[in-house]
Amino acid sequence: MTRVEWTYTAETSRLLRALALAAFGAIGGLFVLVGALATFVVASSLLAGEFAVLAVLLAFGLLGARRLATHAALARSERGLPAFLSARELLAASVGWAVFLGALLALDVPSEIVYACILVAVFGCLPVAAALRSEGYADTNAGAFEVNDHGGPLSAVDRVSRYDLGPVAVLWIRYHDGAGGASAPRLLGVPAERADSAQAALESSGAGPPERDRNPTITRTLYAFAVGSFALAAAFAYFAANETGDAAFLGGYVAVFVALFGTMFAWLGYVEG
Repeated sequence: MTRVEWTYTAETSRLLRALALAAFGAIGGLFVLVGALATFVVASSLLAGEFAVLAVLLAFGLLGARRLATHAALARSERGLPAFLSARELLAASVGWAVFLGALLALDVPSEIVYACILVAVFGCLPVAAALRSEGYADTNAGAFEVNDHGGPLSAVDRVSRYDLGPVAVLWIRYHDGAGGASAPRLLGVPAERADSAQAALESSGAGPPERDRNPTITRTLYAFAVGSFALAAAFAYFAANETGDAAFLGGYVAVFVALFGTMFAWLGYVEG
């Protein structure tokens, strides 16, 4: 065994492709729903002879179309929306989400639940897809590995845990104390047929772990940010608990997002320590 390569991306995985479509479709569904409502208002204005309203809507529509076209062009750039998602797939996912959201609104479902569905789809599917996506190699002769343009020496790897999920195996790379930094790959998806060889290659090194200079100030700073974030999240949660309606809803969402940042800072402090 010298070099083991693997690729698990949305181009090769139906699961990652479905997660990406679900997230981008939720965003596109909002545009489709707003466009349908705008079309309804324009048609009603034309039938009622309210051409002034039509002119205002047309002006905003042109501005919005120009901005949307700009964002679409940027999304198709080198680091933007991946080209493997065709326009037909995105349109189908967006229309499907628009129909679903429209049905919820027609059934008088609270708007908070509608927003929650979109947020769960976007902030649930995209992180999972990003965490599982991996493309890299492990070279036992060179004693090095690389995953998604990040890597290091195989001697830094302590052990690799494996979890089989049908056609994909999730590998959790654990490093020797102080050997792995914040950018070191930790969780990655590998096609099931390549999982055995990839795990064996990652665990192949018998050399001692490399030394790494630690900076306690960075660790303490990250933990301080984590504590501050959790304190701010607790304050917003207290605010939400004592309010009602939209204010409580907004306070709860802010508390959740700030707590996520606190968790991120705590994790970075842990891996840097």
